[in-house]
Amino acid sequence: MTEQVDKEQAVTIEELVVSHSYEMLALITVLENKGILSRSEIISVINELKNSK
Repeated sequence: MTEQVDKEQAVTIEELVVSHSYEMLALITVLENKGILSRSEIISVINELKNSK
């Protein structure tokens, strides 16, 4: 069952997408700065995931 949230606590889909994008960018930036992965590796994996559907 879903929980009712008052309008002051609710967020729009746009706010959720923007927030998620910043979180992902922060994680990618940290991993890249530590030399764990490169942006080209990320792009490659993203493309693989898109093509696997």
